[in-house]
Amino acid sequence: VGTTGPTGPGPITTLPTGCQAGWLVNPMTGASCTPAPLPTGCQAGDLFSRTVVGLSCTTPTTLPAGCQAGDLASRTTGLSCAGGTTPTTPTGLTGGAGSVSEYSLVSGITTEKVGEDENDQEVLGLDIEADEGSDLQFTAVKLVFDEGSAASDFDQFADDVSVWFNGAEVGRVAASGFTDDNLWTKTISLSDGAVIKAGKVGQLLVKVSGISNLDTGDATKTWTVDVRQIRFVDARGDSTSEDPTTNTRTFSFETYATAVNAELKIAEDSSMINTAHTIDVHASDDTADVSMLSFTMEAKGTSDLKIKKMAASTTVTGASNVDDLAKEITLWIGGEEIATGEAIEDSDGVSVGSVEDYLFDDVDYTIPAGTKVKAEIKVTFNSVADALDEGDTMKVEITEAETDTASMWDVRDESNTRLVDADLAGSATGEAHAVYDVAIQVAFVTSDSSEDELAGQLAGNDDTGTYTITFNVTAFGDDVYVDGDVDTATTTASSFGGGDGITWATTTNSSSVVNHDLSLASSTPREILEAVAGGSTTDDASDVTTAGALSFFIQEGETRRFKLTVDATPQIPAGVTVGVRILGINWDTDSGDIHDTLYNFNLDSFKTSTEVLNAS
Repeated sequence: VGTTGPTGPGPITTLPTGCQAGWLVNPMTGASCTPAPLPTGCQAGDLFSRTVVGLSCTTPTTLPAGCQAGDLASRTTGLSCAGGTTPTTPTGLTGGAGSVSEYSLVSGITTEKVGEDENDQEVLGLDIEADEGSDLQFTAVKLVFDEGSAASDFDQFADDVSVWFNGAEVGRVAASGFTDDNLWTKTISLSDGAVIKAGKVGQLLVKVSGISNLDTGDATKTWTVDVRQIRFVDARGDSTSEDPTTNTRTFSFETYATAVNAELKIAEDSSMINTAHTIDVHASDDTADVSMLSFTMEAKGTSDLKIKKMAASTTVTGASNVDDLAKEITLWIGGEEIATGEAIEDSDGVSVGSVEDYLFDDVDYTIPAGTKVKAEIKVTFNSVADALDEGDTMKVEITEAETDTASMWDVRDESNTRLVDADLAGSATGEAHAVYDVAIQVAFVTSDSSEDELAGQLAGNDDTGTYTITFNVTAFGDDVYVDGDVDTATTTASSFGGGDGITWATTTNSSSVVNHDLSLASSTPREILEAVAGGSTTDDASDVTTAGALSFFIQEGETRRFKLTVDATPQIPAGVTVGVRILGINWDTDSGDIHDTLYNFNLDSFKTSTEVLNAS
């Protein structure tokens, strides 16, 4: 026994060629003399199996004894057939005899979409509960894919199939390894990490990766996947192979963009940057990086999105073209400067028009899937000494006109597929901001309204509504004077102009301005503007208190608080809904009778609630 020479008994036909009984290796070739296992049900000299009808005994097999192609376990010994190897007795398992108490499909994994060139998309999940008898180690799983509505081979859709256990990959095979026997079948051996402790639940996931060049005719085609057989061993080393008998799961193959549902969502930020206000520019120097539009961009879906280029529209008033105001326009994302814009019709540097689209052609910024980023478009303004004039306005916006144009917006998903127009959603608009070297900023504080019902109950008396609006005024660039007289608007907001006073009008709700005389009996109801406590200064030494020339002084950099009070009575006997709204504030750098600079920005919130007033 164990010799390698030519001694020993004569040749036995079941030994490999060149071997004799007792030899370990062939002395001529060095090959093993261990007899190859015979097919199931065969004995030496048989032509066909005695137990499996039609099975040849003369065809060699590399599978363990009792195994046929596709079997998880030997039909005679119970040992594993996976990969043609016999597993060793498991280590690290505790307990005795064990089994699976329950198999159940994961409810959240159903009708999934496997995208073109997408890796490891879940298509089926199985929760597995071990009984209390033993830890269980899972060694193999048999998967069956049914082509459903598809007309092509499985590997014309899928690149590979992987099996994951409790979040870790335990097996992977190429899609081309699945055999076609009406159904696409493959037994996948699992690594040692697929263990469930006694009495616990583990989760097995089947994932599919899509090919990178899915045929358009194959998109949307459906398949089903079934876990047909699972093999596991317990702490005693006993092997079990069984069908979980769960339902199948249906899934489809899609183009990448469809599968990941990629969309770039654009939305205005809640920042006050977008609300109309005055911008402090310099008399002789540029004013750098003034935020003109604040917005967010969100990568919806499961793919990162790369913005290659984007564009925004700019509009100026008072100037003949955007270049008169803007020296440079830049894009900022997450607080960092990303790209500089160039007027699309202005590539040669020649000024054109008061409405311009600016293109940011070298963005190359990636937004991770499911993430929202904050972005701003900033402008560096020319000085007043250049073409910019105080009182000019500028606004920046991103609208459908920009996102619908392929030459202006280019956004790609992870497969480098360009998002179509329908997947670029939303818009962002900044209101028109006025530029001044010297001006005021006005901020709403509070408003109130009340009704004197008692007066209306007395004979000959009308109801009286009292309305107040409180606001702050800040001076910048120089000292200023706010006109203290009050003007009642006698027309709609669109037709009133500058001049003296605080201009106000009534409303029939909290927003729409109506003719003052429509609601009020008197053309001169009690109305007064007064300075009140609450600003950074109460300096009134330079105030002018002469009626008709009232002026409130505000030192540069300081803030004063004011309150407008209006008492109103109805014009007609029927109940009238009345509110009050400020339309404009006149100011100047001197205290003369006329303050002809009008502030009418950011006044939408300068309004009261309404009261129903009845006449006697």
